[in-house]
Amino acid sequence: MPSTLMLLTNPYRPDPRAFREARALFRRGANVQLIAWDRDGGLPEHREEDGVDVTRLGPRCPFRSAGKVISRLPRFWFRALKVSRKRRFDIVHCHDFDTLPLGMIISKLRSKPLLYDSHELYSAMIEKDVGRVARLVWILEKAMSKRADEIVTVNETLAKKLSIGRTKTARIVTNSPDTGVLDGADAKQIREKYGLRGFVISYLGSLEPGRFVEELVSSVEPSGKVSLAIGGNGTLMPVVERASKGNPAVKFLGTVGTDEALKITWASDLVIAMLDPTNPNYKASTPVKILDAMACGRPFVTSQGLDVAKRVAELGCGFVIPYEKEAFKETLKRAEEVPKLLLEMGRKGKEHYDKELSWERSQQELFKAYRALVGGF
Repeated sequence: MPSTLMLLTNPYRPDPRAFREARALFRRGANVQLIAWDRDGGLPEHREEDGVDVTRLGPRCPFRSAGKVISRLPRFWFRALKVSRKRRFDIVHCHDFDTLPLGMIISKLRSKPLLYDSHELYSAMIEKDVGRVARLVWILEKAMSKRADEIVTVNETLAKKLSIGRTKTARIVTNSPDTGVLDGADAKQIREKYGLRGFVISYLGSLEPGRFVEELVSSVEPSGKVSLAIGGNGTLMPVVERASKGNPAVKFLGTVGTDEALKITWASDLVIAMLDPTNPNYKASTPVKILDAMACGRPFVTSQGLDVAKRVAELGCGFVIPYEKEAFKETLKRAEEVPKLLLEMGRKGKEHYDKELSWERSQQELFKAYRALVGGF
């Protein structure tokens, strides 16, 4: 079995998608070495996590600070390049554009095949922070991705964009969760653990503008009929903390691990997956919360205008509404009043997930990409 060198710049355990793939490859028999950028500092530089060899390197760098990222990212690249010289591997696996230039250098120096793993429309994600530089990033990403030996990405929209100019099309490896963590899960115990009562809604993700965070916390009345479980980190964390202190119905859970987030989703009546459709990156994305909700058989609310919204409406597994606070409040009221509809939505979502989107099914595309690169996988 091959040995892979994974590169990424988000060290959160060390990153949900990267770690899920690394764990799947390890279970398949591969040796996985993962190098991540420890931007917060304080994490162990080297340790094994579920069979995955994880190395975290500096320098420290705050999030959502474009100037510091531009100046410090090359320092991480240099340190990762230095570490890679001492490693043996058969494949270079780059997660997102910010590791792609580094991966191409390592691939060329060591004459190893390159797999590019695109999580999102990277240039659109950074556009508000870097302005016109985002256009240059997209040009570079298209040029570099053409030279990758294999590409995997999260949905059809990104697969089409990244396949332009390539003879081999990008493969789709969804961000679907590993539902094995739900074995033995008890919704009542989970609710009691977090003090959730009544009709439970949940949002577990990035606390940033364009994700309906402020609208959400201000929509929940302190009546006790509805509880909001909200977890994550980001620039809007102070807003959520203030809301939780002033409203007992808002339960701020802080940063929640991937497995625990899935359990909280399991214990929810309704999952919130709203994104601003005017943001090109959000428009093209498939929110992880949608996949988590479907995996758990839970209905969800998402935004009109997202590429995924049309499919959600066709399946009937969630509410598709305008990205507006009043529309959400009306939907929330309706959801409370029609439990049979919620059960039906959850059932439809789970059926589609099991048939088309499960991690057991999706990871096969990752294995196919590895087989195409080294054979016998």
